[in-house]
Amino acid sequence: MQFLFKVKMNVIEPSTGVSSRLDRPETLAPIERIETSITARTVAYCHTALARSPFFSRLKARRITPAAMRYTFSQYHHWRDRLHQWFGLCIVKAGSSIDVNQNAALLSLSDHIFTDLKDDHNEMFLEFLHDIGLSRSDIDASHRSAATLSYEHSFLEQFGLGTDNFYEALAALSGRELCVSIRNTEILQHYFDPQGLKHPTWLSLHAELEANHFQDSIRPVLLHYGSSDDLAGVIDAIEQGVDRHVQYFEELLQEHDWQQTGSSTNPTG
Repeated sequence: MQFLFKVKMNVIEPSTGVSSRLDRPETLAPIERIETSITARTVAYCHTALARSPFFSRLKARRITPAAMRYTFSQYHHWRDRLHQWFGLCIVKAGSSIDVNQNAALLSLSDHIFTDLKDDHNEMFLEFLHDIGLSRSDIDASHRSAATLSYEHSFLEQFGLGTDNFYEALAALSGRELCVSIRNTEILQHYFDPQGLKHPTWLSLHAELEANHFQDSIRPVLLHYGSSDDLAGVIDAIEQGVDRHVQYFEELLQEHDWQQTGSSTNPTG
């Protein structure tokens, strides 16, 4: 049976639904305990990272303006357009399709790209941009900012070819996936709900969908290492992936504020 995780605070609850073409067993003993522990730890870390973020602190205080939302996600649109490059790098770094764990990782990475493109998540995201007040001409006129270029390059620089860190790259990618799930839930709760706005399909879907992607990506990593004693590097990679994702939103907020105030120095440029 396939299922989704619904993330609430520090708890992950299963709910029915389909997010991919992968078979996803409900239990996978004996690694189930480690997976549950890593997932709970990552959920808690995501909440902590978001809580200390200027962007999400302002969001919770209902001080994120519509203009800031439009700027942030018009830039996120540029980054999202090249997300497949991050997955592609991991696919290239996988050394063997025969190795059972790398095979599972390749299936997970390929399925994510296939699902995103096949189910037209790009169109969902454009609808989301329209929902927050951006026209097609606004979207077309936008250009990648320094923060977006930096974030795009960060994963490629850290895990580029010639580095022996395939499973760490996969862990960092999985941490970002789970952070997106929790991030989207907070955006719905603290921006859309207080204004009585309808939930955009893209935000709602990915508030649940990315938790499944986390599970699919992290499981081959945990199976590879097999013991909680060997997971310090994995945990560090997950947390770095979360931190860099949250930092991207901080940098976008700085760019927006800089544009609004007309400061002579771009803080991220």
